[in-house]
Amino acid sequence: MSCARRRIAQHHAGLNGFTPEQVFTGRYIEVATARQRALNAQYQRYPMRFVWGAPQVKLPPQQVAINPTPLDPIGVDADRVNFPTLTAAGARTGKSSSTLS
Repeated sequence: MSCARRRIAQHHAGLNGFTPEQVFTGRYIEVATARQRALNAQYQRYPMRFVWGAPQVKLPPQQVAINPTPLDPIGVDADRVNFPTLTAAGARTGKSSSTLS
């Protein structure tokens, strides 16, 4: 399956079952509405199956990031990365970055 086709067809757990294409284009709202209608119909028909009450469709998160930056802008750039840079490693060991190679 090609990468473009997978982006359209792949339902992503991190997006609460929506595809990246649906989230990117905004179509997830239509899909969520259809899902909610189906859940409401099943709840009306079989309320005893839903012991936690009426089900609600979970929408995708507003922001998704692999390495999110902190919302607090105070601090230095080295605080915002999750790996040491050569300069930071050299400062801790007392060596300059040119001697670390």
